[in-house]
Amino acid sequence: MFGLGWDHLVVIFVVAMVVFGPGELPNVMRSLGATMKTVNRYVGDFRRQFDDAMREAEKELDLEDTRAKLRNAGSSVTQDAGTTEVAKERGQDARTAAS
Repeated sequence: MFGLGWDHLVVIFVVAMVVFGPGELPNVMRSLGATMKTVNRYVGDFRRQFDDAMREAEKELDLEDTRAKLRNAGSSVTQDAGTTEVAKERGQDARTAAS
């Protein structure tokens, strides 16, 4: 637990007893627990928002990659079609002209 041993925890407990007293210590511990619960909720919300933003960014990157692949495929189809037309004009077989 945070690299604290039993001896450290005993010292912290004794100091807390001296500072807050035995009557007030349960109230302080209760409020500390409530504060930690709130902090953990905020951290969880932040982590969820961060993960959602990362997923959206990954989707955008995948979309950009797909768009680039489609553009490349479209340009290669246009080039292949142009090669086929030239081959037809020359009277060659389109498969051998594309190679």
